[in-house]
Amino acid sequence: MKVAMIQTIWQKDPRDNLISACKAVEKSCLENTVDIVCLPEFFLGPPWYMPGQDSMKGITDTTIPGSVTEEFRKLARKHKVYILLGSMVEELADGNYCNTAILLDRNGDIAGRAHKVHMFANEMVVCKPGENIDVIDTEFGLIGIAVCSDFWVPETIRMLALKGAHTIFIPGGSLKQNLDAMINAFSTTAYLNCVNLIYISPVGEVHGIRGGRQITVSFAGTSLAATPKGILAKAPSDDASTEIVNISPKEIEELRIPSKTDDSWQSLILRNPNAYGYLLQNYADMGRDLVAETQTSIQQTSAVSEIKNKVTEDFTVGK
Repeated sequence: MKVAMIQTIWQKDPRDNLISACKAVEKSCLENTVDIVCLPEFFLGPPWYMPGQDSMKGITDTTIPGSVTEEFRKLARKHKVYILLGSMVEELADGNYCNTAILLDRNGDIAGRAHKVHMFANEMVVCKPGENIDVIDTEFGLIGIAVCSDFWVPETIRMLALKGAHTIFIPGGSLKQNLDAMINAFSTTAYLNCVNLIYISPVGEVHGIRGGRQITVSFAGTSLAATPKGILAKAPSDDASTEIVNISPKEIEELRIPSKTDDSWQSLILRNPNAYGYLLQNYADMGRDLVAETQTSIQQTSAVSEIKNKVTEDFTVGK
């Protein structure tokens, strides 16, 4: 299974991001015989709920299916390739939003989708979390999709592996300050769950106010591919890139065969589910309402902005 990992870089004009992504997919398919082409989280550009991105509303979000999906359906049919659109801020029919990744098959049909389950930062207030963690049946066998911070909750990858996924695709955003931890966690997760992992991130920055202070959120690329044996590919941190990797579902199946002589931790056979009941019960920090806390932070930020604007207006009038 040959995979093209397309790491995009946000354009100055967000309307150019779709054009740039389509060109990258086209170029990848013309230069290589690939089975799956993968795009990163927020390949359309930063979502409007990020700090300082209010003007992006209606530009970097979309309906699914819709005009954005249709552009890639044409490319999937033209090149007879699977395309992972991961991820987009999906506007739902009821006015809510989801962070959604979809997989198109070689005919351009939607083979599967994943709604981000574990929200991060302002997403907690704006987006509706997914409720299911499911595998997708493809011609290559069972695969999984985990959207960005879903990777950081270990149960997500473990559940997809237990359901039979040999490869898990993770459209995400590599935060600059987390890169070292990300790389270590990535290879370890592939090993402990006996699974192939493909992580695709954009490159770009947003600037704005959060919690009453000016911040910069840096997405530092560094897309990754790993097998249980280690890192296969690593993209640069500061530029657009396409990495081609060969992934073997068969190797994962062979590693998962129980063996009494196996002295590695790559097999899942050692599990004892009867001891895990506590996972369904209360846990540390369960009583915290992160949505309310995030909402309060947003309100405080808004109040600070209003005060600053009022001071500026008064100063201007006085002057």
